[in-house]
Amino acid sequence: MAMLEGMELRRERPDDAEFLKQLFYAVRSPEFGAAGWPEEQTRDFLAIQERMQWTHYDRTYKRLERWIVERNGRSIGRLYLATEPDALRVVEISIMPEDRGRGLGSGLLRSVLEQASAAGLDVVLSVDRGNRAEGLYRRMGFEAVRDEGMKTGMRWRGPAS
Repeated sequence: MAMLEGMELRRERPDDAEFLKQLFYAVRSPEFGAAGWPEEQTRDFLAIQERMQWTHYDRTYKRLERWIVERNGRSIGRLYLATEPDALRVVEISIMPEDRGRGLGSGLLRSVLEQASAAGLDVVLSVDRGNRAEGLYRRMGFEAVRDEGMKTGMRWRGPAS
């Protein structure tokens, strides 16, 4: 995949476990700030949520590719992709909060679209309602195709569609 300067993907390894915990906490903990939970309670709850997410991903996506996003040699995020019969599914794009707003997520997504286009596949994803990433997805050509309750299913149609 073509990446932004200084950014690269590598396969996830067992020694990424601590970074992945930090990333999950950094991405999800703001949701609990308004609840007024003590820090320790938030960490404990999110540790359980992280384990549940791993279980869900392992059960749901048989062909899941787990990538670590690095920028200038430092881990800053993750990209999880699953190949489906007619599409490439973006299971997750997560970037550390301090690394957002620099075009990294849109650069990753452009690379995914290029990969899918070369393979003649569409790209599908689900986005939480109210997540500001939905605007990015729409700007990049994704269309809402399905109401998934708390999420919206979106599809980018490749040139072969």
